[in-house]
Amino acid sequence: MAGLMNFKHSIMLMQILGQISLCMKSSQGADNWVSEFSSEQNQSGLKEKWVDEFSKLNMDDWAEEFSGGAFGESSADPWADEFQNQLSASKSSGASRGVYVFSEMNPYVGHPNPMQEGQELFRKGLLSEAALALEAEVLKNPDNAEGWRLLGVTHAENDDDQQAIAAMLRAQEANPTNLEVLLALGVSHTNELEQGEALRYLSRWLQNHPKYGALAAPHQTDSPYGPDVVRLFNEAAQMSPEDADVHIVLGVLYNLSREYDKAIASFKTALQLKPQDYSLWNKLGATQANSIQSADAVLAYQQALDLKPNYVRAWANMGISYANQGLYEDSIRYYVRAVSMNPKADNAWQYLRISLGNASRSDMIAACDSRNLDVLQKEFPL
Repeated sequence: MAGLMNFKHSIMLMQILGQISLCMKSSQGADNWVSEFSSEQNQSGLKEKWVDEFSKLNMDDWAEEFSGGAFGESSADPWADEFQNQLSASKSSGASRGVYVFSEMNPYVGHPNPMQEGQELFRKGLLSEAALALEAEVLKNPDNAEGWRLLGVTHAENDDDQQAIAAMLRAQEANPTNLEVLLALGVSHTNELEQGEALRYLSRWLQNHPKYGALAAPHQTDSPYGPDVVRLFNEAAQMSPEDADVHIVLGVLYNLSREYDKAIASFKTALQLKPQDYSLWNKLGATQANSIQSADAVLAYQQALDLKPNYVRAWANMGISYANQGLYEDSIRYYVRAVSMNPKADNAWQYLRISLGNASRSDMIAACDSRNLDVLQKEFPL
């Protein structure tokens, strides 16, 4: 299966945010399954927090950690205020969740073949331009499931899972059983802390698969229980050990339950079957980073970049891994590279600002806040 969505970096900014591990946003009923997997870590005395897989800080946790004076800063620090303001804005926009927001100015509207143009731009790694071309395509052909799917993939790689989910939902409307779309939705909902939705889409992937559909009863896809979903996918892996996609889903599921060693093993198995999948190398790196293996994560991200040099998310993830190791000057260079490729990557700008502070480069914070790429690229060449 080609074109799988990429996994965002589950970061553990130990130097910046304290101990963090990947779990899902708490919810009701079957979603409580994740707690079964976390008791060992809780018993160790670690204060567990979740920051999603690459780019958007869990702003409640960040502000709480930062205002707690962990770095000698007062609770009135403007960074904490800034993140609280962004949190409030993100909560107030929840009503539009799942609704795709088109760009106001789009030079590709009226293009004779925007789909082909979008595919070519995506191949070149020009993701922001590719998104515009693909928006022109779906405006022209609203029922083009593949156009919506590729638009969702583009947004996911460009660090915007909310737009990715909105596009994928439109793709699912046009083709409800598309396996790539169902798997992509499962991954993006994982990135967005939405455990219940992630489990539902991954269960639907299994139910609609021609080989594994018999494993999943229809009612199990309505409110799936995490350990049951893991068990079914392990059965699928025994049926078809050569199916990389099954191992990829298991890696995602083990991230949900914070069983990082198993997640790493699953992604490594998948990579033996799909060694040229740059997004899979990124998934492996994200999981290694969350398992306090930042040096290994750097190697995985480098593999992703070797395969796709214009992979914005991997550039930013590399910055996060260096920040995890306290190498803030190095992390700054990777963040600057990421935002230079996608100036709309708000979360990468946030991480850049944090690393500038930790690297005692407050002289560059104004350039960061004004998004002055010329100044930043000149000061931090890579």
